[in-house]
Amino acid sequence: MNPTYIRKRKRPQGSGLWSAYPMGTDAFGTWFYTPAHSLFRGDNGEFCEVAQLGPGGPGEHCVQLAPHDGWWFAYFRESGLIHVDVSTQPVLAGAEWTFEDLELDPFRRPDGTVGTEDWDELEEAHAVGLVSDAERDAAERAALDLEDDFATGMEPFGRVGWDRLAAAVALGLPPLTDFGDRPLD
Repeated sequence: MNPTYIRKRKRPQGSGLWSAYPMGTDAFGTWFYTPAHSLFRGDNGEFCEVAQLGPGGPGEHCVQLAPHDGWWFAYFRESGLIHVDVSTQPVLAGAEWTFEDLELDPFRRPDGTVGTEDWDELEEAHAVGLVSDAERDAAERAALDLEDDFATGMEPFGRVGWDRLAAAVALGLPPLTDFGDRPLD
């Protein structure tokens, strides 16, 4: 199975890159799997593990979802955490899936706690013109809708994502550590 690349861009500059195994497309979007101990490369050339359990900690198994038409990119982590980057709509550009982070980070913790982090960062980005009015409005709607979906177990945030993760882990695929000739930014 050939991996693909995923690039998360920050405004006004910066990005991070990791690899993932494509796991197919369904009614929710395109699914990816990044095994535990796979590497993430920042635009400064530094590395860490994808889906770390804590700063500097080991990475865990993670499936990701690029929705067909949503303003977000989701991560289902082996620890039971769902984390979402509210973003521009993820798109396939050549050999990379890419999206631009719009700061908001909705989550559902393993204990069921639902919330969104970084409202202040969205407001700061909007105030300095890095996020347009339309993008801010879409980001706010996406975060609130995701919180509702998490709280109610709306699919794919009920069983679908976790079933995808279990099936991916069962494949026994090796960690991804090669970035090929991908540029830093």
